[in-house]
Amino acid sequence: MSETTLRMPYTELTVGGTVYMLRLTALSAARLEERIGMSVYKAVEEADKVSVAAELLYALIEGLRPEFTKRDVFGVIDSFIGEGGTLPALNAVIAEALRNSGFFGEASPRLTSSSADCTEKQ
Repeated sequence: MSETTLRMPYTELTVGGTVYMLRLTALSAARLEERIGMSVYKAVEEADKVSVAAELLYALIEGLRPEFTKRDVFGVIDSFIGEGGTLPALNAVIAEALRNSGFFGEASPRLTSSSADCTEKQ
């Protein structure tokens, strides 16, 4: 018998020389919804707000790095923008991570249109 290796899907975000593996887990999704008082799906609709984008990114990072703090996420965002990124570009990465985590399908109209409207980080 061959042994099958389970590979957890995640998205990589490199900022300031650090690679962050982004994955939304059921626990991090539940914590996100509790913190912001709305569903993950509703949060995506409001990701143009820095506070909501930060909460989404925090949930994606804490899924695989529970020691990561909410305060740390603002440093990641500042570094991302300092390296030439934009909030729409960050939201495109968040959208990809949510799709890779299985929370949205490829056909999700909200994520598809958000990703198409974003410019890539150079």
